Amino acid sequence: MTEGVPDPGAIGAEALRRSAAHVVVDSVGADDDAVVVIDQDVEHHLRRVLRLRAGEPVTVTDLAGRWRSTVVAGSREQLQLDVAGDVEMTDRPPRPITIAAAIPKGDRLDWMVQKLTELGADRLVLLHAEHSTTRWDDARAAVQRERAERVSLEACRQSRRTWSMHIDGPLPALTVLPDCVVAEPGGRPIAPSDDAIAIGPEGGWSNAELAAARGNVSLGANILRVETAAIAALTVRVLFNS
Repeated sequence: MTEGVPDPGAIGAEALRRSAAHVVVDSVGADDDAVVVIDQDVEHHLRRVLRLRAGEPVTVTDLAGRWRSTVVAGSREQLQLDVAGDVEMTDRPPRPITIAAAIPKGDRLDWMVQKLTELGADRLVLLHAEHSTTRWDDARAAVQRERAERVSLEACRQSRRTWSMHIDGPLPALTVLPDCVVAEPGGRPIAPSDDAIAIGPEGGWSNAELAAARGNVSLGANILRVETAAIAALTVRVLFNS
């Protein structure tokens, strides 16, 4: 960067932090567009829920890395977003992080998805492990995955993400673990090269699952719930990308 010239990345990050809202759109448009097209749900959210006024800054993203700054315009009856900056592109982290985790009980999955999204996980893979107590059939998996994606979308808006977090599964743990290190008492510390970390069920990993994994990593001396362990593992790992 030339001395005295602002860093474009820093300017972009500041625009995202300072926006009154951050919303997801199908397309952020082209550089010469005057208005960003938003659907009725987004318009209602900005106008009726957030009650934004003319001139307030809003950033928009397609969650595929593209985003831009806009300002609120239009009338009290129909809000629109006028373009206030060119289309920006945010690169993915050089080492995207995958968290694979057994499915937590009840609504604890919502909390896990929300926090993993906010912290910057690139991918969440839900697992059926040998000792899992929560298992989904195909019909329930489709419903629960859709719910998880809605939770993640809201967390993307709140945390100003410009890339989505992919949610896959549930998959049999033994098909995923060869690409992961697993959280297990007595393991080594998490390293910068640990880009896929797996969290087992409350009953722990089976011997076959431990043997299938690339290695074991430790999250401390205490026994953690699945969702707590997933957040702890990602927090430690994401610091290496900072």
